[in-house]
Amino acid sequence: MELNETGLQSHQKWGLIVGSSVFVLLLLLPLNLPPPQHRLLALLALTFTFWVTEALPLPVTALLAMLLCAVLNIVPAKQAFAPLGNPIIFLFLGAFLLAEAVRTHQLDRRWVEWLLSRQWVAQTPFRILTGFGVSAWAISGWMSNTATTATLYPLAWQTFQGLKARLKQPENFGLALMLVCAYASSLGGIVTPVGTPPNLIGLGFLAEQANVRIGFLQWMMAVAPVGIVMLACLILIARLRTRASLKSASKFTLTAQRLGTPLTKGERNTLIAFGTAVGLWMLSGVAALLLEQQSLITAIEQKATTIKQVLTFLKELPEAVPALIGAVMLFVLPAEGGKPTLTWKEAHRVDWGTILLFAGGLALGDAIFQTGLAKRISELITKLPFAETQLGLTIWGTAIAVWFTELVSNTAAANILVPIVLATAKEAQISPVLPVIGTVIGCSFAFMLPIATPPNAIVYASGSVPIRQMMLWGLIFDIISPLVIVSVLWLTAPILGI
Repeated sequence: MELNETGLQSHQKWGLIVGSSVFVLLLLLPLNLPPPQHRLLALLALTFTFWVTEALPLPVTALLAMLLCAVLNIVPAKQAFAPLGNPIIFLFLGAFLLAEAVRTHQLDRRWVEWLLSRQWVAQTPFRILTGFGVSAWAISGWMSNTATTATLYPLAWQTFQGLKARLKQPENFGLALMLVCAYASSLGGIVTPVGTPPNLIGLGFLAEQANVRIGFLQWMMAVAPVGIVMLACLILIARLRTRASLKSASKFTLTAQRLGTPLTKGERNTLIAFGTAVGLWMLSGVAALLLEQQSLITAIEQKATTIKQVLTFLKELPEAVPALIGAVMLFVLPAEGGKPTLTWKEAHRVDWGTILLFAGGLALGDAIFQTGLAKRISELITKLPFAETQLGLTIWGTAIAVWFTELVSNTAAANILVPIVLATAKEAQISPVLPVIGTVIGCSFAFMLPIATPPNAIVYASGSVPIRQMMLWGLIFDIISPLVIVSVLWLTAPILGI
């Protein structure tokens, strides 16, 4: 442990030295760029180096980027710090608070225990493996992939220990079970806009820079098929890799902690608040679909303008509003002992760092566009083969994101890549929607290394996942992912209005 901590401190120190040196060097070099672009290029190099090496905590680097945007006069201070008030920030906040309430009252664990206790699931080891994959996939659409994996890991380990004596080659089953929990948590995060930060980063940039608004339901209809196909691929590969160890047909009984107990007041209140937010998100999407039916609108206008006004209101309702309504309900609805469903002390556990990281990324992205640096970068990218076409740029953005996020956190990767992809689409005069969505989905698909994403690190720590096996499984998925993402998005493009 001490060696790891010493190594990490040395790693951070070298990151600080390299990042600062590159920053100063770029500032001093006589580049043929306007001063704001010159200074921004140096700042981007500094930020990128700090994010890759984690020389500073990622949110601190994001704050530093906003600060230097103002200090170096790259953009006005008011503009540099404006992303902290972006509505997407409050969508993040509301979704995080709802997820924290689910975790606090262990509704996620109740769901997993219920699913694994079903007779059909418990009949064979492969069905148990599938049950964990489906559970991780479903939960991570609403909670962070880290929290999802942390919830499932103890249950998965308990299950593995219970089946170990009845399996041929149990180490293969343990490996597959751990990786299915981690990978399915990453795959499920793409299904909803609030499932993982890159989704909201992409939506935020599309709204701010391209004036394109994609609703909650619209996103799910277009992107969920990608998650479904990838989950099916994961379960199929797990099946192929563990055929020899899944011969046992003996039924497994889970030692459940919450199964069969009645819902507590806290759990009921959380369901009410969560259901309210999701219901409003869905109604907004349904309203948008109805308003696109011209014949229906004509009929409504002839009978009741109020209905049209309600539909228009729901359609234009910012996604942050339902999230905040549900979050505020958590502090108002009384739970056991009269205390709120979610206390402020519990709310402190929300990932505030990700919110700051997202704000810093928005500030950098906005600066890239405002200074004109995005246009210069996009001119270079359009020279890549087929990058000037929508399909070509989607392929390039997705493939680069999948491999890039193995080295950088998914949020940092999205903050770096999305503005570039968006600017390239503008330069090529093509719709940026598919390239941006492909890129943000790719940023969530980190499978090869324990350091790539926290779910990988959690299951690697179990001792059941050798690094060579994780890299082999991850390599397979890094090859499959861009193919699935691009082909499925190409089929669902009409849902996004393309």
